[in-house]
Amino acid sequence: MNNYGLTPFQREQALNKLHKNIEFMHTNGIQLDDKIVTYADFVQNSYMNSNRYIAEIQHRAWNMYAYARERNLANLMLTLTLPSRWHSHKTNKKGKLVPNPKYAGRPVITKIGQYNIINAHVIVKPPLIEPYLDFSKTIDYYTPRNASKELSRLFKKLFDDRSYKDIDKDDRCYFRVTEPHKDGTPHIHMSLFVPFDRVERIEKAFKRKFPQPQGKIEKDIRKPVNYLMKYVLKTFDDLRKEQNISNLTLWYLHHGISRFYTSKTFINLEVYRKLKGEYNLCELTDAYREGRINVYYYKGTDKLALIENEYGTLYTPKPINYFEKHDTQTEVHYNSLFVQQPKISIDELKKSKSVLSITPADVFEHSPVDFQSRFESIYKRKPLDKPIEVYFDNEPYTYYKGRFTKVVKQPYQMSDFELYQYYQSIDIDTIDYKRFLNTRNECIKRKLIDGEIMPLDTRVA
Repeated sequence: MNNYGLTPFQREQALNKLHKNIEFMHTNGIQLDDKIVTYADFVQNSYMNSNRYIAEIQHRAWNMYAYARERNLANLMLTLTLPSRWHSHKTNKKGKLVPNPKYAGRPVITKIGQYNIINAHVIVKPPLIEPYLDFSKTIDYYTPRNASKELSRLFKKLFDDRSYKDIDKDDRCYFRVTEPHKDGTPHIHMSLFVPFDRVERIEKAFKRKFPQPQGKIEKDIRKPVNYLMKYVLKTFDDLRKEQNISNLTLWYLHHGISRFYTSKTFINLEVYRKLKGEYNLCELTDAYREGRINVYYYKGTDKLALIENEYGTLYTPKPINYFEKHDTQTEVHYNSLFVQQPKISIDELKKSKSVLSITPADVFEHSPVDFQSRFESIYKRKPLDKPIEVYFDNEPYTYYKGRFTKVVKQPYQMSDFELYQYYQSIDIDTIDYKRFLNTRNECIKRKLIDGEIMPLDTRVA
């Protein structure tokens, strides 16, 4: 069985990581109303609810294909492999893996005088007289994870080329799959969709930047989704039984490499997931762009606050408590984590379509809920580990460890209007003089008032 470059120790590490993740998902969860739901019930990835995960990947790929067909885009199938220095082994004429002498990640010994330096390169750069040792790109650099990043960097060269950048953003899209060679070095298969009149330029640019055998390009693929999905599906195992776990799955898990990526053609995937199949990705993206669906986020975060259409609310977050496994077997009761705050109406949410100056406690009104665990393992509440932002009478405060603290902006943090209004309202007899000078200097820098910038240690005459 092919080990994809994994050592026995790395394979054992990956298996332990998989078992710990599965155990965590089954023994930890969230409190919804009067019950705890474990993460294993709703988290989806390659080893938890993998049937949902695979269905979502197929949905994304087929919607990308439908989008391309609707816009009459041509398909190019690109394959990109890294140069020989990234490959620890190569395949000989008999099809067997043998060590690659050009591999840059093998241990090296550099001799300088009477000293032997391990895993270092001697670099000489004029006008420096003495050489220096570079330890960065040796055995620890040429790993599959870094190789995956290098592949993304190489593809960015194509995306930065004028042949691609000149295409309208709505007329270009792609989905790609990362897959390992037998020695564990990753390579990429990409299905790229562009207008027919740009195919020749893209083809020339790709061949110029990645000549064979590093790059390969195919045209006239009749079923590009099926062609690419075969690479995706063969990387999944039936993990209902431990003996079905292959080294290929462990390779992805150990190195933390994602199987599947797409272009940012569609709406945020989190919005699609929250609506649970009510729309497909194409329909949802069109509705969002046409203003038939509005999406709101909490200020300063990427957490969804509200999704609505012309008929009403489609999604709002449920009040939840997060729990983790507790070793003691004592029966305990839990209260709501959320701070009691005035409720904000949906009409106030509609005033902004991008970023909201609210917190989860502002949107939902919670009452303490007592809950006695019915699980064999007891859960305990996680404390808030960072301040949350709240507003009282349009004044910003932070709440942390039971205390509310008013947020005082520094002059450099204020907008021009705020800074000028603040400067005009200053009472010179009561304000700290250094703060006055700091505010005055900031106004002068922004050319809001005339004058000369003064040092903060200037004394009052």
